[in-house]
Amino acid sequence: MRQLSVLCLLILLSGCVVNSPQKSQYQAEYPHRQDIRSHSLYRFVTTPLKPGGDEYRGADDLAQLFHVSKKTAATVELRFNYPAKSLQATSRDAQNNTLGQQTWILLDESAAKPSDPQSDYFWLTKDGVLRTHYKNCTPDMSVGCRWVEREMFITRNGDMAVQYAEGSAGMAFLVIPFYGSQKYLGIFPKASGG
Repeated sequence: MRQLSVLCLLILLSGCVVNSPQKSQYQAEYPHRQDIRSHSLYRFVTTPLKPGGDEYRGADDLAQLFHVSKKTAATVELRFNYPAKSLQATSRDAQNNTLGQQTWILLDESAAKPSDPQSDYFWLTKDGVLRTHYKNCTPDMSVGCRWVEREMFITRNGDMAVQYAEGSAGMAFLVIPFYGSQKYLGIFPKASGG
């Protein structure tokens, strides 16, 4: 009986939180996505059709996600050079003036990340999806890991979908297990000229 009580107490103390408010929208869009390699030039509005539901890098500003954020940015232009494995992101204002530019490396999905920690890169999957992921496992008073992943694809309507996922898991004070994850989806409409 004592062992059962201890087990129940550990289960009650364990933390598990999963939040995915746009899961059904993602499940409706992802199977019908377009291969991003079908075009070399895209242009999207910097704000999503509706807010993603949480504050995170790129949630409500596509220019911020591609590191070309400016207050007056109205669109983000993505110019892919597939043979050179690069992507140039450009933010533009309402008059189509260039505000900022950033060049990204496109890696094959099985490639290792660049050795230079200052490199900006995306993995380009075989089915035409851009991905990033970051993982950090740091021991301190607890043992745990935190991860962040982004998945970008072109919807059936030609818009850019960005799914942001973050999570963490571990053992707090080496006794209490915890797990949490969140996923948010933003759909950025295509702009004229893209």
